[in-house]
Amino acid sequence: MPSSREPQPPPVSVARGSVLFFASSIVGSAGFFVAALLLARALGPAGRGSVAFITVTALVTARVAKAGLGQATSVLAAQRPGARGALLANLLSFSLVASLAVGGALVGGLYLLDAEPAGIDRSELAILMAGIVAASLVDDNYLIGCGRLREAAAISASGGWLYAAALVAALATVGLSVDSAVVAWVAAHLAWAAVLAAVGARIGGLRPPSPRLLAESVRFGARAWLGSVSLFLNARLDQILVGVLASEVALGLYAVAVNGAEILLFLPTAIATSLLPAVAREQDVPSVDRTLRTFRSASVLALGTMVVAGGLGWIAIPAVFGADFEGSVEPFMWLLPGALGYTALSIFSNSLLASRAPGRSSLGSATALGVGLALDLALIPAFGASGAAAAASAAFLAGGAAAAALYRSTAGFRWRDAVPTGEDVAFLRRLAQRALRREAP
Repeated sequence: MPSSREPQPPPVSVARGSVLFFASSIVGSAGFFVAALLLARALGPAGRGSVAFITVTALVTARVAKAGLGQATSVLAAQRPGARGALLANLLSFSLVASLAVGGALVGGLYLLDAEPAGIDRSELAILMAGIVAASLVDDNYLIGCGRLREAAAISASGGWLYAAALVAALATVGLSVDSAVVAWVAAHLAWAAVLAAVGARIGGLRPPSPRLLAESVRFGARAWLGSVSLFLNARLDQILVGVLASEVALGLYAVAVNGAEILLFLPTAIATSLLPAVAREQDVPSVDRTLRTFRSASVLALGTMVVAGGLGWIAIPAVFGADFEGSVEPFMWLLPGALGYTALSIFSNSLLASRAPGRSSLGSATALGVGLALDLALIPAFGASGAAAAASAAFLAGGAAAAALYRSTAGFRWRDAVPTGEDVAFLRRLAQRALRREAP
């Protein structure tokens, strides 16, 4: 087992790290796209909605249970190489215990109160419990904090294909149903988590858990937890609300729209992920310039992808998923403007987190959650999937504006410094060329 004192590789630049994670997102999303296509064709909107409800509930519950420990692990692993073995042990053990506790409370409550949503049987609650544990264990924050972006990106790219392969196996053996599809999802996530843990142990070693370090991580993570959970809830809670306030058919249509629109979020997520350890290592003026330059470049790319997606979506969705999913086109269009807000929210919140301001880093995401929840409750009953989509875009735009204002109050930049110019387009071109040539910017 390697020691945490082994020579560490040079940190991957934000540009190259962004390219790595963007590429992994594209590869991984191709697998999830194949999975979504199999589900849509085999189960129709109603069955697709039931699968979405179970998997999204598992993902949300897992994120809530972890209390921000993943984000804390990423920052501390970047700053304390000697403590990485204990940080990994703490992350794995806490994830397991917390997911069992919080997941058990949720599933037990649903069972005792007989409160399962339409389309969900009691027998599927056990699968939901397993899904919560599996989702909690899938966490690449440790590898990111160690600067191992290549390994984290490669493993992330495998996630969607593990799920697609598990669905193909189910289709070839027992056939695809809601139960077999969710079991395949759980199995894929457990395999995904096992690979992450094994690679993490090989890179940084694995020491006994450290209660002292865990307490410090939880204190730090708790301040970032609100933002982490708020951001995740804003991207997933609306699907749960569509299933509860509308129907599993509406949720099936909305889930397909979200599957398509999420492609626009890959780039800002990749950039923000790569930016976090870089800013954590350099607490000075250059880190502010790095953040602003990154945001301007990402905004240019976000606007370009929005235009392309708007031109293709109305044709591609019914052509690929079938005529039954033509109702997914309108919510897909409503989701597109949110990509720009999500770009600002991801980059500025991660920069605040890396600057050891976890409380402030949470406020932008909390703003998005509050706006999104209020609009969901107002729009979903009347407009179904399209109402949820409009609420999601408005929430991301509001959260992005709040995160930018919070970062400005901390870093003191001028608003015009965040507005893209022709120089940013030229810089983006040079950045891509350097990344492709494997040169640091």
